[in-house]
Amino acid sequence: MYIIKIAEKYHQDIATSMNLKPNQMFLVTKYKTQARFFEEQDLRRILDEIMNLDANYKIGLIDLEIGLEAILCRYCSK
Repeated sequence: MYIIKIAEKYHQDIATSMNLKPNQMFLVTKYKTQARFFEEQDLRRILDEIMNLDANYKIGLIDLEIGLEAILCRYCSK
C-alpha cells in the first residue's frame, strides 16, 4: 500500500511500480481501495515498525507473534 501511495503521489504507473505481471492487474484496484484508509506517513511508520520487528526477532530480542500483534493492535484500533 505504501508503494501505491508513492506511485500516486509522483504520478507513476502503479502496475509498473509494483512490478506486476499481466495476470496480477486486479491487485492494483484492490490495493488502491485499501490504501485510501491510510495516510502515507502511517504506512511508512508501519513499514518501519515491521522492519524493526524483523531485525529484533532475528537477534532474539522479541517474539515475532507478540511484536506483530502489537503493531496490528496499534494501527487497527484507530
